[in-house]
Amino acid sequence: MESGQWPASTIQYDASWQTPDVQEVQRDGRRWYEFNNHLYPSISTVLSHTDVEGRAALTKWRKSVGESRAAQITQAAAARGTRWHTFCEKFVLREQIPWPLLTECADSVYATLIANVLNQQITRVLAVETRVASTHYKVAGRLDMAVELHDGRAAILDFKTGSKQKTGNRLENYALQATFYADALTEHMRRPIETIVIAQLLPQAIIWQESTLTHWRPLLADRIEQFMQAQQTILA
Repeated sequence: MESGQWPASTIQYDASWQTPDVQEVQRDGRRWYEFNNHLYPSISTVLSHTDVEGRAALTKWRKSVGESRAAQITQAAAARGTRWHTFCEKFVLREQIPWPLLTECADSVYATLIANVLNQQITRVLAVETRVASTHYKVAGRLDMAVELHDGRAAILDFKTGSKQKTGNRLENYALQATFYADALTEHMRRPIETIVIAQLLPQAIIWQESTLTHWRPLLADRIEQFMQAQQTILA
């Protein structure tokens, strides 16, 4: 499939934002981030380790479908996620979409849907695939995008792919992760970020969910505290 069978991006890229120098490292099979000579755990590690409900549900699901089938489903889901994350990133940056990325006729239809939503909702991109670290939370991570919405608000935009809409515990974890990115990036930037957007890229639709950080900050602080206390117990 040739690229360009979807609307062109109308989104501007603001290259004036200076993002922090955060390095990703691997220690003991886990991802860490180095910033100002300090090692910080990733926000994904923090949330997964403190998500008792999610871990139990995942274990139950793997047992119900079998380990082999679970691995196949997980691999396919990861491949789809990577494919559409790459499309979104290259689209907003007005970069060429590589031909092998979209090969089916249905891909062009879905790409058009995504392009229209992004053009309608976003005016500028402020950061893409950026590593951030918070000296307040003592946690780090890599965000999908920081954007300026059509009404001028700065927001963290986090893309999530799946076969069906996520609600409840899964959606809460998405929101907590995005809240962390907003606060961490705000520590380093000249304008505050008070809005998060979870864009769920489903096979036939895009669910665009906006919220403010007020509700999520206390929950995020509690989950990080749980993780830090657990780590101190292990070290003791």
